[in-house]
Amino acid sequence: MLIAAIALLPGCKTKNLTPDVPAVPSGPAAGWRDSVLTYQSSAADPDGDSVAIRFDWGDGDTSEWSAWVANGAAVADSHAWSAVDGYAVRAQAKDKAGLESEWSGPTAFAVVRWAVTFGGTNIEYGNAVCLSPDGGYVITGVTESYGAGSWDAYLIKTDSSGDTLWARTFGGIHTDQGCSVQPTADGGYVITGIADSSVSQDIWLIKTDAEGNQVWARTFGGPDADHGYSVQPTSDGGYIIVGETWSFANKYDACLIKTDASGTEEWTETFGGAGFDEFYSVRQTADGGYVVAGGTEPESAGLSDVWLIKVDESGDEEWTKTFGGSGNDYANSVEQTSDGGFIVVGSTNSYGAGYFDAYLTKTDADGNQVWAKTFGGTGGEGGASVRQTSDGGYVIAGSTESFGNGQGDAWLVRTDASGNELWSTALGGPDWDCGSSVVVAPNGGYVMCGTTESYDVGGKDVWLVWIDANGSAVTSGSAGYQGLSEDR
Repeated sequence: MLIAAIALLPGCKTKNLTPDVPAVPSGPAAGWRDSVLTYQSSAADPDGDSVAIRFDWGDGDTSEWSAWVANGAAVADSHAWSAVDGYAVRAQAKDKAGLESEWSGPTAFAVVRWAVTFGGTNIEYGNAVCLSPDGGYVITGVTESYGAGSWDAYLIKTDSSGDTLWARTFGGIHTDQGCSVQPTADGGYVITGIADSSVSQDIWLIKTDAEGNQVWARTFGGPDADHGYSVQPTSDGGYIIVGETWSFANKYDACLIKTDASGTEEWTETFGGAGFDEFYSVRQTADGGYVVAGGTEPESAGLSDVWLIKVDESGDEEWTKTFGGSGNDYANSVEQTSDGGFIVVGSTNSYGAGYFDAYLTKTDADGNQVWAKTFGGTGGEGGASVRQTSDGGYVIAGSTESFGNGQGDAWLVRTDASGNELWSTALGGPDWDCGSSVVVAPNGGYVMCGTTESYDVGGKDVWLVWIDANGSAVTSGSAGYQGLSEDR
């Protein structure tokens, strides 16, 4: 009885108790290298004391203790990870007596290899990416933040980790655009796009040295609008360009221009009828000719079909094929495949599950369709770029409104050799993001170029993202990252 009485005497206090283990931190499961991300946790103290919380970020760095907060209140803190890896974020609590809890359970977190943006306070677009001879990447697009005019062509060189080595702009006081870029045999680059003057728009060809400095520039066109969308160096040292022309047609006709090594025109061919006809992609073929892809409006129907044309080395047509249904169908990218046939990607609203779907078509060497596949959901999807992979399958870059996190997301789809989907990943944030071009990375995986509004500095920025060979934007750790036009 005496012990019980003493325990209840006024002024006596029980021993301080250690705070409870904090809640497992909540926050993203994956993120970009060097991006600042926020996690939060809370803890209760059995004595009702105020608590402070700190975080172990899993990279050898631990945060400072937070300010004191009410018992059970949430605490948030932020951190940036500089190395690519998988991490475990934990939380610990202490009370005002200095007693510390055990560490909480971990939240698995993974840092993507890299995802970088380029741009200033205004708007930029990323239109195409190519591999550089040193294993880095070269991007072309459009910038409103830099240069001489309202819009200028934008050329960016990065190393293999996406870090900027240099950036250049080309253009005058009007609207100029870079649409396609490829490396040249002398270590430089060739760009095609649109040069805008006070009179009209012309097809634009720019040759640079290895540092992106302009060596020469040429324009092609007439008194009306002419646009260049895709360029390839040719085996004779010259260049082949495709696009569209209004100067030499009643409506837009598709055009094909061959130049010599100095950009001097050797020949030009136009293709089309009474409707709108456009080429968006060109590749030189194994026989020295060219395959071109785009869209055509047959017999002025007002609805487009996928259009595939094979020409010889002089630009003379060997065959032409169209694919599509009762809706609008068009092609954005073509590549010759290892079996001598062709793979074409674009968009369709004749087939598929939604408003528009990505449309992948495989043909034989004569352009006869072998199979066709669609990819998408109930929203709008489009395929902008396609590449054959080392196992004979294909990787497609484009955009999706059906999957992901925002108004529109960049989208990568990987298929087997028969066009069956192996995986797809949507990448983006709460705003508008899109994919325009993809290359197979030398160290495995894929690098996609596009435009982001979710992670921009200004209105929109050029975006370059590495994705591993399994379709995840992470290199290790248990967390995947879901939520993530070649020539056009």
